[in-house]
Amino acid sequence: IALTAPDAKIMPLRVLDREGEGELWRITAALIWAANHGADIANLSFGYPDDVRLLKDLIECTDVGTTPTGTTFPIGLNRVAVVAAAGNGGNSAAVYPAAEDLNGMLGVGASTRNDLLASFSTYDRSWVEVTAPGFEIVSAIPGGRYAMWTGTSMSAPVVSGIAALVKSANPLITIPHDLLDIVKETSVDKRYNAQPWGEVRLKRVDALCAVTGNEDCPIPPSISDIVSTQ
Repeated sequence: IALTAPDAKIMPLRVLDREGEGELWRITAALIWAANHGADIANLSFGYPDDVRLLKDLIECTDVGTTPTGTTFPIGLNRVAVVAAAGNGGNSAAVYPAAEDLNGMLGVGASTRNDLLASFSTYDRSWVEVTAPGFEIVSAIPGGRYAMWTGTSMSAPVVSGIAALVKSANPLITIPHDLLDIVKETSVDKRYNAQPWGEVRLKRVDALCAVTGNEDCPIPPSISDIVSTQ
């Protein structure tokens, strides 16, 4: 997020242990805490295989704390835009919460530096709505050091950072669906066939096009094409 939106204020709420595991109630509590403290965007760089309704209910929750199924929460999360990593299965198997495909949420796959879907990325056109760079992304590791990481857990924060830039440029946007639609509709729309997914619609996000509202964001030449012409 800091690479994409350096001036964004980040709430680093830890919900997983050092093994990358955790309980759904802890995630729910963190989202409620973030909403209570003014968060505009929630980045969820994790996933699980089961369709558990708890997070879906929370994300669809109204301002008075009531969901369509009658579940109540102390606060509604429907003003917080949610960005969720699609997973790293290299197939189309559903990964939640990204596969919930909710209004106010974007499921994010990983793209490569050559604007192709990463081979490790989970992808399904019905719920992976955008992609973002997720291969060899520089990030922090313990001890004040840095390393390169690969995965959709790195792609989702890029999208969250772009959403923060769009929010900053359009402070009157209060509906998460409207905010994330700008990110989605201004992405680079590249389509091609690839195994095992069939037709891929890349929809790789673009920060400049998102902030300027350019819905005709051009497909740039690939890195290999640029290198070969220099």
